Amino acid sequence: MKKQNGKLSRDEFVSFAKAVLRKNSLEENKPLYFEYRVSGNSKLAESARRFDAFAPDGFFKYQGPVIFEFIDSKSKQLEKRIRAVADDYRKNYDAATIFIVNAKISLEELDLTVWDIDEINKWIKEYPAEYGHACSWNIDRKRTTQNKEKFQISDNLYRDDLYQKNNDIYTNAIRICIEEKKGVAIVLGAGVSKEQGAKTWDELLRDFQKEIEEQHLLDDSEAVFQEVGGTSLTTAQLCKDVWADEKTFAWQVHKSLYDKARELDVNTELGEIAQLAQKCLKDQNFRILTYNYDDFLEQYLEWCGVKCCSMFTTKVRYSNGQVSADFYGVNGQPNQSLRLYHVHGFLPKVAMKSQLDTLHIRSICLTEADYNMLYNQPYSWPIASQLSFFRENICLFIGCSLSDPNIRRLLEITAYNPPKHYAILPTMYKSSDASGVAMTKQFTTRDRLQIENHFYRIGINILWVRDYSAIPVWLHDLNQSII
Repeated sequence: MKKQNGKLSRDEFVSFAKAVLRKNSLEENKPLYFEYRVSGNSKLAESARRFDAFAPDGFFKYQGPVIFEFIDSKSKQLEKRIRAVADDYRKNYDAATIFIVNAKISLEELDLTVWDIDEINKWIKEYPAEYGHACSWNIDRKRTTQNKEKFQISDNLYRDDLYQKNNDIYTNAIRICIEEKKGVAIVLGAGVSKEQGAKTWDELLRDFQKEIEEQHLLDDSEAVFQEVGGTSLTTAQLCKDVWADEKTFAWQVHKSLYDKARELDVNTELGEIAQLAQKCLKDQNFRILTYNYDDFLEQYLEWCGVKCCSMFTTKVRYSNGQVSADFYGVNGQPNQSLRLYHVHGFLPKVAMKSQLDTLHIRSICLTEADYNMLYNQPYSWPIASQLSFFRENICLFIGCSLSDPNIRRLLEITAYNPPKHYAILPTMYKSSDASGVAMTKQFTTRDRLQIENHFYRIGINILWVRDYSAIPVWLHDLNQSII
């Protein structure tokens, strides 16, 4: 990390201090607010001063309100400044004050609580992930490869037990938010449907291409697909263009979702998610957002006795910019049940192609034209819904790769520092050796830190599990811990 005369840079100092305080507030289950101005009739509210951080219900050994002041000053009058602020706070505020100072200083004789650079250096060893996050805000990407050693954290400081400690803290924070009805929401990606038998995006596109080849709709399909761009969106677009039959295209999507569907099993990922939803129903702000087209979760919710309203929209209704909040529930209108938002479309299971509903067919967002239409309409219902989730809820991302640039843009718009959302990621991943042989590898500690840094920037804390099979276990343990 870059330092100035033995200190952290200001941005690094503030970011690191906030991250450490935030983690401790999660451990103690006590509220903590940054850039806080007290409202109400209390003595604290008489001043318009904005505190760097404020813990109204205590912090560490302090039982009453605590004010935090971050001081990053090169002034020779630093001690004088701290004394002046301390005197002012003693006279005007009924709260303890803790000064966090980006310098070496000692004011013990004044009976002040000061955490200086010595304390910060202790934090660096105790909170290596947060140290890395603070560092990530100011890394010059062009110079990273030339200065790698400045940004590396040794493995002996970033061990697996620290990951487990982070997981325990985050899991406990999620549990408390659920129990205290603080507006937790679940956001689901394709990973949860794959376990139930649905094909992945890439598998679906390969099926599309295979169908085109078998029907001889193109003379050299591989060359044509490569020529039009070779991306998943352009491939999907070309498949739809070649077939030129909206219902046939939708039926192919339907088959990829349900042809190899497995029996419902309460111990699977979706089974545990449905049980988690059941525990969250008392929170009126609880809701679920899914990027999947299938109705597997609806099936599990029904199995668990949870009524839900499946909400979706059609491209036709918002393509001209009119009626920006147009959506449909399962019976035409939403009700007071659990709200399940299908922001990329909804294609529930039917027995025959002829039973496909036009509204469902037109709701599917899969091709390049679909995505361009969707994300070029900033006031459309799907965009507004995602922004609402990311701004208003504490989101738990399950089965999401978070690689879609459109979704990431929305996350960045609504990002918090420290982050308030959580995502579950596996430490194991698929790779291949020099000869092309497939193999399973595990992210190194340094790579995991960089992944955390990356998602930290867009407002997400990472919970690590060994592999995808461990996610239902984590969900089960969470369900069992909720009172």
